[in-house]
Amino acid sequence: MNRALYVALLTPALISIDTSMADDFIADSKIRLEARNFYYNGDFRQGTGVSKREEWAQGFLLNYESGYTPGIIGFGADALVFAGYKLDSSPNRSGSGLLPKRASGEAADEYSKAGYGVKLKVSQTSLRYGMSLPKVPVLQYNNSRLLPQTFQGWQINSTDVDRLTLNLAQFDKTIAPDSTDLQDITLAVKDGRYRATGIGDNYRYGGGTYKLTPELSATYFYGELDDVYRQQFAGLIHNTRLGKGMLTTDLRAFSSRDVGAAKAGEVDNRAYAAAFGYNLDNGHSVMATYQVMGGATGFPYINNPYLPNYVQYHDFGSAGERSWQLRYGYDFAAMGIPGLSFFTAYIHGDGLKKVGTEKEWERDVDVSYAFQGSLKGFSVRLRNATYRSDDARDIDETRLIASYVFTSF
Repeated sequence: MNRALYVALLTPALISIDTSMADDFIADSKIRLEARNFYYNGDFRQGTGVSKREEWAQGFLLNYESGYTPGIIGFGADALVFAGYKLDSSPNRSGSGLLPKRASGEAADEYSKAGYGVKLKVSQTSLRYGMSLPKVPVLQYNNSRLLPQTFQGWQINSTDVDRLTLNLAQFDKTIAPDSTDLQDITLAVKDGRYRATGIGDNYRYGGGTYKLTPELSATYFYGELDDVYRQQFAGLIHNTRLGKGMLTTDLRAFSSRDVGAAKAGEVDNRAYAAAFGYNLDNGHSVMATYQVMGGATGFPYINNPYLPNYVQYHDFGSAGERSWQLRYGYDFAAMGIPGLSFFTAYIHGDGLKKVGTEKEWERDVDVSYAFQGSLKGFSVRLRNATYRSDDARDIDETRLIASYVFTSF
């Protein structure tokens, strides 16, 4: 066959195939753009060191997720792009976590970070490599500041087995919320619980959730920071209708030990927690939790601990600590004001194996409003925490976050 004729006949078919693949790739894409304005004020009431951390910044967060090409193996690509801009700061009150802090004490005027993800999918199992925002009981990314913490590595997610969700991952690097640099993954050193040398070559986890019944689910995960510590988690969540509301029972147990070279020193912790929440149909909600730390050391984690008493400021996870929480909330939609919600909580901890510390407590107040109608996507949230301790520095902390989210499907 004449080569020119062959190409002429074949080209429409190739275009048709390419268009089909592009259509699936693009048609199932999702774009989420958030403009986040964040004001932070941390007022220390005693002790030595800086007396206040106060900064104001504007952030933009873009998350793009493609669909998959058709076929037995589908391929896709994702992208994360974040940018932050200083609105107000000074060297004597920087370091809030909103903006990178230079050696001089000054905050950066602007900073940005970006990453990609490539993925493939077979049936209901996907493999992904790149920048990620993991959220499982043994590793939760931090999204409590202007820009989120990210992790670099691979993940596997599968829902091929009915009622079972499986997750496997290994991450080699992380980027902190107020940084632009890929860094080694390290154990948190909150309150001096562990040495800052607790750096691992990688963090890996595996586990899943099985829905035993429509109301009851069980979860197990194993996580390990190489040559630092390993952690096992088991949990049960049960939801049931009770009277004029929904009762939720959340039981969690962790077992953590040092592993390999034990770069952060001894890790010996067992954590147990129970949370009972009751959401009434008339907008009222209440919750009570109890959390206990066993073993010789406090609770180990990377950045965001999966503890019910980890609240706005503190985690109540010191060695030997027993803590309880009472929370009350109200959804004003019951009064005809949809989008407006409120909660307040009080957390008290004692029994700490820490010289000079007998007890500590925190009181939180949180008010948020998600606008309706033509302003849908815009929300405002005010968070205030008061923390007091026999040993650690007292602090009054306020966060005001205004956010506009645009999504495209």
